[in-house]
Amino acid sequence: MKENKRMIGDVSKELGVPKHTIRAWENELQLDIPRDEKGYRYYGDHEMYILRKITDMKRHGMIPEEIQKEIPKNVIPFPEGQNVPSLDHKMLQFQNIMVKMMGRALNEQKEVFSREIAGGVTAQLSKELDYQFRIREEHQEQRFQKIDELIRIQQKTREEIAATREKKSWFRRKKS
Repeated sequence: MKENKRMIGDVSKELGVPKHTIRAWENELQLDIPRDEKGYRYYGDHEMYILRKITDMKRHGMIPEEIQKEIPKNVIPFPEGQNVPSLDHKMLQFQNIMVKMMGRALNEQKEVFSREIAGGVTAQLSKELDYQFRIREEHQEQRFQKIDELIRIQQKTREEIAATREKKSWFRRKKS
């Protein structure tokens, strides 16, 4: 007998509970809801049984701490005669637990990682900016040297033209 797998929208309609409430229960009561290969939650018969029990307990006015005591570590006796979770389901649960553990470990270390990465990036960026400024200054210096050379050539040319004009005018005056 194949297990029914429901998406959170279907579960919400079936239980008459909003999706965000179901997600909140997952976090609040530390429920281990399996996910498919795309990361979407899916709810099998076992999860539906647990959620129905939680819904009943909530309707009877139980607070999360009391409910948590009733379902220690997600162990609610599964009624006889229903499907026992398959090996694939158990493997998926294990993967979910590992993902959560890795996520928590990364969250705990993210500030340390952030500081280390930021320090490395800042140092590299500083070196690169210094290098780019030096290259720009060298290019500007070469440009200014070329401009100076052109100005000197132009001045020299003007002086030569002026001297040539002066010689021509001097020779013209002597002939007359």
